[in-house]
Amino acid sequence: MKADSVLSPRLAFGHLPLFPDDEDYPPNAIYFSLLPDEGGLGRVTFEDLDAVRGSRGEHLPYPRNVPLTAPVATREWVFEVTDSPWLAERDAYENHHYRTPLLDTHQHYLFSFHDQFVEAIARGIWFDKPDPDKPLVPSPAHPLAPFSQADPAETYRSPSGVPWELRRSSKDEATLIRDSRLCSQRLYQFNLVLDGESREAASVWLRTSRGRTYSRMTRNWVGELTRRDGLAEYDDFLDEWERYTAEVADRRRSIGKPLE
Repeated sequence: MKADSVLSPRLAFGHLPLFPDDEDYPPNAIYFSLLPDEGGLGRVTFEDLDAVRGSRGEHLPYPRNVPLTAPVATREWVFEVTDSPWLAERDAYENHHYRTPLLDTHQHYLFSFHDQFVEAIARGIWFDKPDPDKPLVPSPAHPLAPFSQADPAETYRSPSGVPWELRRSSKDEATLIRDSRLCSQRLYQFNLVLDGESREAASVWLRTSRGRTYSRMTRNWVGELTRRDGLAEYDDFLDEWERYTAEVADRRRSIGKPLE
């Protein structure tokens, strides 16, 4: 996906919905015109965005590590900034105030447009084409989007008595690993089935970054619980999941709620 080398981008930041069809949380994103032979809009969305900034200029603001030795067939416009002072600055801030390190998880990305740059500190990035009629609506096919309730689910009951569902990615292994070089890919989604509703409670993600592929389990509002090297199986995380379902069961029993 190549950005047009003449037209400027539009940076959308923040979650204030401006139109009814924005839904509650329009994505932080860069919108850009595609090359004329493809036409339409492209979009870059961010995984775990920490900071973003834009500036004018037609020359790269950082030196290239490796000089070009041959003509480039198409214009390069997406870069990763290594040894980034800005990433180090953001890491120091996050560590000091929130104990949230960034150096091992986030990258400094640079997007070059005509006389303009956009930079971002994020865990990952993803490219797609937004719906022309609803460009601020997140795509349901985005790798960070939850699996649909219509997707096939395996049903289980934990030893503590809590019913739950498991959904798996439909992508093949090669595609998952390839796509994980840009953005985390949801491998498995664990849903609790309580009070007649099935809701996501934890997920396992695949990410390839700095030459390393790993799988990590996260829980809503908690973050990363544990990780494994390579492309893991769902049962590699069952111990962690069962510990959580046991906590849920104990809490519900203590307040007199059924385990259904």
